Formats: sequence, C-alpha cells, structure tokens
Amino acid sequence: MTRRLGVLRLAGAVVVALTAVGCSIRVDDEPRDIAEENRRELERGGQEEPGTATGATRVFLVAPSEANDRQVLRSVLRDSAGDAPAVTEELLRGPNDAEVGAGLRTEVPPGLRLLSASRLGDTVVVNVSDEMLDVSGDALILAVAQIVATLTQLDGVKAVRLTVEGDPDALTGGSATPLDGPLTVYDFAGLIESSQPAVPGLPSR
Repeated sequence: MTRRLGVLRLAGAVVVALTAVGCSIRVDDEPRDIAEENRRELERGGQEEPGTATGATRVFLVAPSEANDRQVLRSVLRDSAGDAPAVTEELLRGPNDAEVGAGLRTEVPPGLRLLSASRLGDTVVVNVSDEMLDVSGDALILAVAQIVATLTQLDGVKAVRLTVEGDPDALTGGSATPLDGPLTVYDFAGLIESSQPAVPGLPSR
C-alpha cells in the first residue's frame, strides 16, 4: 500500500512539473515576423556564407584583365581554419558576389570536389575529383596555379602535388606546361599578381 502511494505521488509530481513547463511557454495569438538577424541565420543554416571576404587566410582568383593582357591571379581574404583542407575548400567555393562584381573569377571547374589534402613535409598532396579533367590549355594552367598559389601561402608549404582520383599522371596531357610532380609558385612565373608596391626608380643624375 505504501509503495503504491509513493508511485502515485511521483506520478502527480511529474504531471505538476509538465503543467508548469507548458504554462511557461507563451503562444502568440497571431504570427510574428522573424527578426532580420534571425532570418539570415536561418537562411544560412547557422553557417557563414561561402566566400566571405574576411579573415587572414588568402585564396587566389583570376583577376580581370584588359584585352591582350595576360591573365594573372589575385589573392582575396577568407575566414578559414588555415589548414590545407579548409583553405582548399574555400578556393573551390569560388568568388563571392562582390568579387564577381569586381571582375574576379575562377578557372576551377564547377563541381570539383576535394577528396583529400595532406601534408608530406613541405609538400601538400591534393587529390581532387575528375571534374578537373573538364578543363585544358590555359584554363587548366590557371586552375592548377590557383590551387598551388593558395596552398603555398600557408606556413611551411613550398610545393603542391596534384592528383585526380588518386592518379598523379592524370593532368600530364592537358597542358603544354608539365603539371605532374611537385609544383611551386615558380612554375607559374608571371601568373601571380604581386602584392608588393612598385620599386621606385633610381634618381637621375
């Protein structure tokens, strides 16, 4: 009998607690607008928009050029963890709306996926999906240069080895420039826009 009374008392306490919680939730009589900042958060799903030009990490995009000018790469800021996989993913997202409006673009093919990016000493081995084979010629050189320039600006990284679906020789026939083996920024001399100010000329005598 005593045990039964104890069970009944416990059940009653649970009912009272649930009733109190239910009463503490306020139900509006009519729909309310969601605050603007909360609406943006819901639209992003809690994630920062891809390609936000903030942070200290840089990725390289193709800069606008005048007719007959050689294409060059220009660095833009990204808010990234700063490791090889995170920075590569930022590059694959491409330019944001403001950068597109400024004429920046990417030659990295649409749909390209990063399969892995790992450090081996001062070299990053990047394995990407076979969408990389959709580009050739100058576009392929620029796309590879974007990857190499982006990763070699990380501390301690001097070279990048690019593979496609694990094949290190997949890109050998897509360009006149050898793209197998470790690549450095010096393999793309003249393609990367300098961020240094112009050196002043010597005064005339």
